[in-house]
Amino acid sequence: MKPAFSVVFLTTLSGAAQGLLIALVGIEALSKLGLIGTPSQTFFVTGAALSVVLGGLGLIASFFHLRHPERAWRAIAMWRTSGLSRECLALPAFLACGALYGIAHWIDTPYSLLIGTIGVLASAALFVCTAMI
Repeated sequence: MKPAFSVVFLTTLSGAAQGLLIALVGIEALSKLGLIGTPSQTFFVTGAALSVVLGGLGLIASFFHLRHPERAWRAIAMWRTSGLSRECLALPAFLACGALYGIAHWIDTPYSLLIGTIGVLASAALFVCTAMI
């Protein structure tokens, strides 16, 4: 099997974004339990921003796999039969969760761990979509 470089970049970049967000949420959960010291809010905001950037670059890479990028909406519309289409739908949902997680830490809301947990669930859905390819 010789996958296109764009698919390799999509998988690698989105996987790095997912791993980073999962690690951030894990660190926050451990700090809330008192098992580790609490990092600064800047740590979480920067990490979430990096996760969103990595995932966004992966999403951009997915469009280079298409022969006609101007028809990307048609490729995404094939979500019932295409694993890549499902992945391209799950990735923006994950990115939205990552962005909300960063914003929650930026404004210092007490719901950041809940938002992060939803992001981890979105990441799990994205892992499943990636595995279907």
